Amino acid sequence: MKRKVQISFQTMTYLEGQPPDSFSFVTEGDYYIKNNASYLRFKEAHTHGQDVYSTMKWDGEELMLIRQGGIIMRQSFAPKQETFGRYVTPEASWETKAITETLIVQLPKANKSKGKIYVRYHFFLQGQATGEHEIRLTIERKEE
Repeated sequence: MKRKVQISFQTMTYLEGQPPDSFSFVTEGDYYIKNNASYLRFKEAHTHGQDVYSTMKWDGEELMLIRQGGIIMRQSFAPKQETFGRYVTPEASWETKAITETLIVQLPKANKSKGKIYVRYHFFLQGQATGEHEIRLTIERKEE
């Protein structure tokens, strides 16, 4: 059963010698459980006019980020592990790598209406370091 949720999304990028870069938005999405995995699906808010839909799949050990639309991306995150993925735009396709430092996933349950996802990782695009990144989501079930 899908439940409507409100999501506060924030990313931070840290590059050596530069101030942190941040991006945030609030949106509505769906939260559901299927085949022993939890899913969070929402539309990203971008300023460049391309719709991008994100799905986060949590299986209890690994968080998979799937982005579809103007950008296509698949990247998994697992604590203290190196994981590989792909980032695709209309112009090019790149191999990605994440080295996850911290992964915290606390999803809404029947007895609590709030949850959060926190990921801190080093990211590489086609072998080139793009800095240290954080993703922070706050999830709140909406009353139906």
